[in-house]
Amino acid sequence: MLSISDKRKTPASRLRRAAPYAPYLAVLVGMYLLHSAWAAVLLYHLGMVLVLTFDRGWGQARKLVAGMQPFNLTATSLFGLSGGALLYLLWPLLGVPPGVSESLAVLGITKAAWPAFIAYFCLVNPWLEEVYWRGYLGDTAVRPVPNDALFAGYHVLVLSSFVWWPWLIVVMVGLTVAGWFWRQQARRTGGLLGPAVSHMLADAGVFFIVYYLVIRR
Repeated sequence: MLSISDKRKTPASRLRRAAPYAPYLAVLVGMYLLHSAWAAVLLYHLGMVLVLTFDRGWGQARKLVAGMQPFNLTATSLFGLSGGALLYLLWPLLGVPPGVSESLAVLGITKAAWPAFIAYFCLVNPWLEEVYWRGYLGDTAVRPVPNDALFAGYHVLVLSSFVWWPWLIVVMVGLTVAGWFWRQQARRTGGLLGPAVSHMLADAGVFFIVYYLVIRR
């Protein structure tokens, strides 16, 4: 039998400690080396799938059908929808550079490809991320934990080329709060349904606003 100190040195525990940094590697390689948003997303998703597979974390996926309390589901859904609303209201202040649609096209998100990108990202990413971040990497602490900030940080890395830098601090704080909120909902309900639905609505709202304000014009 392994002692506690031995267990901490097993490959699985080392993989778990490294897991929060997978998206950073995916973004750096996909967006900044390969200049492809598709590559970044697919590498990130592949990384999560591999970690969950090698560390036997797929059991957390069962929680996606748990936690269907109506009040909590409604509250988390409204929280998710608020992301798109806030983006729309704050857009004139964000300092988004002109020509952002051309920058997105260079990354492979052209006007023609946008619907496919939205569909894939919104239907796959929130569910996989909740299994990964609030399930496999979940924590029952009420206080904020490092993974809340690590979840937010890779989004800031993605947005660093598109948003005026002071707003990146706001994004970091806001997404850290979102990660904490979804983790608390998972803790309170024992399931990931609410966080996943809320996350999906947040992603859909943000992408719709970007499409409405940038891509369709």
